[in-house]
Amino acid sequence: MTMNSNDCIDVVAAATNDVNLWHCRLGHMNEKGMKELCSKGKLSGLKTIEVGLCEGCIFGKQKRVSFSKVRRAIKPEKLELVHTDLWVPAEVTSLGGSACYMTFIDDATRKV
Repeated sequence: MTMNSNDCIDVVAAATNDVNLWHCRLGHMNEKGMKELCSKGKLSGLKTIEVGLCEGCIFGKQKRVSFSKVRRAIKPEKLELVHTDLWVPAEVTSLGGSACYMTFIDDATRKV
């Protein structure tokens, strides 16, 4: 049996797809963990483990950056600074049938 270069490319592509498939099935496990499973014979049909770039892993490693803390020199008195939040449309309507909710929070006391 002889193999030409196209057959070799097909074999490599199939093996890569299998590795990526197992990578996804295992919850995007890292390459070291997959190599350990492979050495114990737990990943059927895989001889080498080389996980390429995975879009899910790249997005998963992104992090959110918090806003910088703003210090206020003077704490406001009661009802001097009030925060308002409007929620439209609400998933659950009120007993009166309203689908909108508005909250007011006093900055000094943090009471609603």
